[in-house]
Amino acid sequence: MKELANEQIGLIVVDSISMLYRLELGQSEGIYEVNAALGRQIAYLVEIARKKKIPVLLTTQVYSDFDNRDQVKIVGGDLLKYGSKCLIELLRFSNCRGLVLRKHRSLPEGLECKFRIVQEGVEEVK
Repeated sequence: MKELANEQIGLIVVDSISMLYRLELGQSEGIYEVNAALGRQIAYLVEIARKKKIPVLLTTQVYSDFDNRDQVKIVGGDLLKYGSKCLIELLRFSNCRGLVLRKHRSLPEGLECKFRIVQEGVEEVK
């Protein structure tokens, strides 16, 4: 993948990067090998983003914390947290959706934005 990334690519999107991770964990005895493989994939994407100046957008699955149902955890855990420069949580409310900034270099954690997807595009909800 590193060799394929060139100036003609403007964005790399990996939808649900943790899906194969979860499948492999369910079938594999060696959690270390699965974690190492995901870690290598994240490292390759970070290298592409830095050296080739190509933004990388990853989505992942989350699950509820059994002790605190209001809190979610990332499938792939610390590998994805530490490999990411910015983490945004997407929320669903009864009348709109929301974004919460969970990690960023220069912005405070917890910034929120509520929005609605409408016929004309996206509108902010006050």
